[in-house]
Amino acid sequence: WSYPNTENEHLRYSIFKNLWERGLYITSGCKFGGDFLAYPGDPVKFHSFYIVVVVPYDKRTGMLDVVSMGRLGATVKKTAVFASMDSGGNVVYMSVKWSGIS
Repeated sequence: WSYPNTENEHLRYSIFKNLWERGLYITSGCKFGGDFLAYPGDPVKFHSFYIVVVVPYDKRTGMLDVVSMGRLGATVKKTAVFASMDSGGNVVYMSVKWSGIS
């Protein structure tokens, strides 16, 4: 069995591994439009904190996508996180948390 095979699989695996090494529990994020959901502990005991969206480092992410994920995260009380891997092999994150104006 040879996994990961493709660049996308390698990217997803690297981000999954990095999140796991940070002590987070990971499940599928398709329920909320992401690649992963990240939990601070066992998903049976905790709600997820993050919706993780995996994007290639050199791919432009449109502002509409960023705003949409930020608003979705706010609606479901989670932080939207865009995750990628730079040319040096380092996993990088950008989080979007929607805050209202009062």
